[in-house]
Amino acid sequence: MIGAELMVQSLIKEGVKVIFGIPGLSNMKFYDVLYDYAKNGDIRVILVRHEQAAAHAADGYARASGFPGVCTATSGPGALNLVTGIATAYWDSSPVIAITGQVPLSSMGKLSFQEADIVGVTQHITKFVIRLSRAEDIPKWVKNAFYIALSGRPGPVVIDVPRDLWTKNVDNISFPTSPNIKGYNGFRLRAEPELVKKAASILINAEKPLILVGAGVVWSGASEEVLTLSNLLGVPIVSTLLGKAAIPHDYPLYLGMLGYYGRAEANKAFIESDAVLVVGARLSDRTLPSPKDIESKKVIMVNIDPTDIEKQPFKVEVGLVGDAKIVLRDLINALMHLGVKGYRSEWIKRVVELKEYYEALYYRDDGKGLKPWRVLKTLREVLPRDTIVTTGVGQHQMWVALFWDVLKPRTFISSGGMGTMGFGLPAAIGAKIARPESTVVNLDGDGSFLMTANNLPVAVEENIPVISVIFDNRVLGLVRQVQELFFNNREIAVDLGYKTDFVKLAEAFGALGFDVESYEDLATAVRKAMKENVAAVIRVPIPRDELALPTLPPGGSLREMITRVARKTS
Repeated sequence: MIGAELMVQSLIKEGVKVIFGIPGLSNMKFYDVLYDYAKNGDIRVILVRHEQAAAHAADGYARASGFPGVCTATSGPGALNLVTGIATAYWDSSPVIAITGQVPLSSMGKLSFQEADIVGVTQHITKFVIRLSRAEDIPKWVKNAFYIALSGRPGPVVIDVPRDLWTKNVDNISFPTSPNIKGYNGFRLRAEPELVKKAASILINAEKPLILVGAGVVWSGASEEVLTLSNLLGVPIVSTLLGKAAIPHDYPLYLGMLGYYGRAEANKAFIESDAVLVVGARLSDRTLPSPKDIESKKVIMVNIDPTDIEKQPFKVEVGLVGDAKIVLRDLINALMHLGVKGYRSEWIKRVVELKEYYEALYYRDDGKGLKPWRVLKTLREVLPRDTIVTTGVGQHQMWVALFWDVLKPRTFISSGGMGTMGFGLPAAIGAKIARPESTVVNLDGDGSFLMTANNLPVAVEENIPVISVIFDNRVLGLVRQVQELFFNNREIAVDLGYKTDFVKLAEAFGALGFDVESYEDLATAVRKAMKENVAAVIRVPIPRDELALPTLPPGGSLREMITRVARKTS
């Protein structure tokens, strides 16, 4: 058996059903072997139109399914084009396996055609990267890669394969049944009982406790435990951007996303709280812009990665290292044993007041164009409860973060830590392949969509019926907003122009195209797109000067939240 056959069989043994990528000189033999397996239906091979999209599609697949997504590229520019998608997966703790071709072993270090040190490039944006030197090691490192990608805090792994290994003959073939990685000892799943009791005591005695959930709740499947804990103590819940995928937004004590562009009631509740239980979140500067906002609180952190607890610039009262689902179950048992005081009526009353006050500020319509909040409300009314939503990055992402109601866990997928424009469409393609029974909608901005719109033919040719709803304000909206608010209206390099026709663009690629002018048009277009069950693009015009609020000044804290902007009228 040759190395390429070993790779394909190893992937199939791990349960891989689909690979996203583009063939080239250094992974050609890999694709040649894939030919027969694809023809027999053992594995699906998706040809993307740019390698960045391969990584994003694998990422979307992983987040929608909970199973690693696999992408591949040839050496040099092919592998380097994966880098943005790999970094995106790393920052958001998503298990992506990237298999890159490389020049032959004898050609390395000689500036050979399409040679690039992908190991050196990706070593700080992956959980693990390895360049193979023996074809015999392929099964072992595929097994190890899947274990590393999924164990503990998930993340991407790169396997770099020199071209001559694909054709190398291997005798005495062995497919390992378990991983074997020297120095990689796994992760603690259960926190120390005494620390769990201490955390329970803090929560019981707090007057204004709060739960902050992150993506770790999604990956551990701990949504039910979070809701049980909230109900048990009567504790409100806020989330990070990616933590939106953890809690049904119709849960009465969920207040929304916290942070730089977070909902005002979530930010205010966080400021006023006296104890915070952080579950599966690393507290980035977008969630917690200033340590001053948390220094006076008793903080309990639950995270499977101990470094996320150790590196905080403030005191963590109790650090519970372990799997969120297991730790929260132990915490619930400890609370039951200690006795629970029940609901804090004054704190809940205050939270409800905050929610009602700020909702009155959000949901306004001056009749000047379509309002993002109402667009999203219209979509929510039309789309099924289990619809999976992906986003690009920009103002539209902030509107979705504020106003899109997630009703089922693992149905919201966005680029959080890296803020990668162009993420939405390829991620939606990957998510739809992972969950074909679910409606998948890419909520995108015009600027973000155009960065990877060349992958719309992938959805068309491969019969992947994703719907892209484009918030079209003909401008890089978030950049323009910052220039208006904090750079004295000195707008530069943000206008995208008005000649791009998104409907014709969609139709040129073979997709359905819709140009809506009202909320009723939007509902009709979405219903038709779902009925036709083909790839579709729906353009929604948004006023150029529409703002994404609340926001913070650069370097500001949650206490400096901006909820309104007074503009001069001519």
